[in-house]
Amino acid sequence: MRAHTRASVGQRARLAFLIGFAAALATTASPKAEAQTLPEIRTHERNRVPACVTPERLMQYLERRNQRLAPQFRTIARYYKAHGDRYRVRWDYAFYQMLIETNFLTYRAPGGKWGDVKPSQNNFAGIGATGGGVPGDRYPDVSTGVLAQVQHLVAYSGEIVENPVARRTRDVQQKVVELSRALGRPVTWRDLAGRWAVDRKYAGTIASVAARFHEQFCDGTSDMQIAANDRGPTARQSSASRAAAAPAQTSQRARALPSGRGLPADEILVVNDDDEPTRASNVRTAAAATAQQARLQVAPPAAQPRPLVQAPAQAERPRACKVWTASYGGSRN
Repeated sequence: MRAHTRASVGQRARLAFLIGFAAALATTASPKAEAQTLPEIRTHERNRVPACVTPERLMQYLERRNQRLAPQFRTIARYYKAHGDRYRVRWDYAFYQMLIETNFLTYRAPGGKWGDVKPSQNNFAGIGATGGGVPGDRYPDVSTGVLAQVQHLVAYSGEIVENPVARRTRDVQQKVVELSRALGRPVTWRDLAGRWAVDRKYAGTIASVAARFHEQFCDGTSDMQIAANDRGPTARQSSASRAAAAPAQTSQRARALPSGRGLPADEILVVNDDDEPTRASNVRTAAAATAQQARLQVAPPAAQPRPLVQAPAQAERPRACKVWTASYGGSRN
């Protein structure tokens, strides 16, 4: 995809986004430094989605930024996991990329002006949107749009995709794959800067979005190194062992998640998730039982297993905060 000399709405918006991040991250690691540690695009044993990243939390992150999220997007994170797992793509970073490309699914610049791509296109990553008003590809539904992005990422990782859904992928993947393989190493999210988008700071922006999510939803413990929803059913635990573990789990989640009473006044960026976090346990008190039965009851862990991905529940909305974000559109490969 060719670059244009005249800055598009997306390019100007992305510049504003980066300026806002510079102020927000002045006391933390710079986007450039964070970009140095971006993972590979494809998953493997040593590069898996952290356990603290779930579709539900990604949606919470998104809805705190976009409190008027269109109904058709309210379960979009589940498609990132489904298609990402199928193609071995880091679907958490694909989601972060989408947040930048679409300005948190508003498809608008910070000033409210529409970008080159509209929500009805189900195009979440600028595929075919080369700037100058070119709208890019259109897909029939949300799932297909996410699939198009994931397959395009597979091509950028250096692998040919058979029968991709995106016309743009079919047209350019041979050249894209050749350039990626010429690197002589696994392709990382950092490598998308200057290729997927002409903005050389593109990788730093993705890294900043990821860092903000982890600040709010991950506490740095060892479970971050375990693939999210990638483990088989756990061994059945006794009620006593689950009850004993509940306080520690509750404390851990309290550190990892925001209070839900609103974001700090100086918050610049919030990330993704779409319903309330799962409770630490299903412990209940049998207050109405007889004296012999009055004790803590723990729901059997395997009786009704919780689905890996649930439809989003109505979450408490945080108060509004001033943000700088990138909008959809602009020149890209």
